[in-house]
Amino acid sequence: MTSGYEGDSLSTNEAPSLRVPPGETVLLSPESDRFKGRYRTVEPRTAQELRGLVGLSEEGAAAAREAGVCCRPVDLVGLIPSPGDLDSEDEGVRGSAFDVVGRALRAYLRSPTPKQFVLMEPAIGRFLELMEVTVNLVTLNDIHIADGATLTISTNTHLLEANRVVIEGTGKIDGSGYMKLKVTSIEGI
Repeated sequence: MTSGYEGDSLSTNEAPSLRVPPGETVLLSPESDRFKGRYRTVEPRTAQELRGLVGLSEEGAAAAREAGVCCRPVDLVGLIPSPGDLDSEDEGVRGSAFDVVGRALRAYLRSPTPKQFVLMEPAIGRFLELMEVTVNLVTLNDIHIADGATLTISTNTHLLEANRVVIEGTGKIDGSGYMKLKVTSIEGI
């Protein structure tokens, strides 16, 4: 288990490639005997660290702002719990704080304007600590999904780093969890 993320991911050039043959389905999962050696687990403890791992990148945020597809600012006025509220003995205070911080965290990860969440960062840090949040990262070189093949990505895979992804014909990537793809190129979409 790794604590912290320094951006020191294994080079995709050193990682194995993945080929999904026609008509087959391959499950990419940290529990899979085939792939568990390729995964790293990170325990982010700050809002910025988690955003750096699985949130909207600076380039993505800039592109969203430029394209005018930015989200409306999240109204947090009067809703900013203290980190101590997450430890409150009062069940109502604690429950409300967890709800507000959880919603703010989800919005923060997707927001093209993360500066609006600066007042929430201490509470988000405590939330990450209390929830023992872990991020599962997998690094592969090239991924080739043949026509009629499916690469299923488990819900507990949060970041897939790869060089080149090629999807032929009716090939597809199927993932239902919260996941970020960090790839050099995608062909065939």
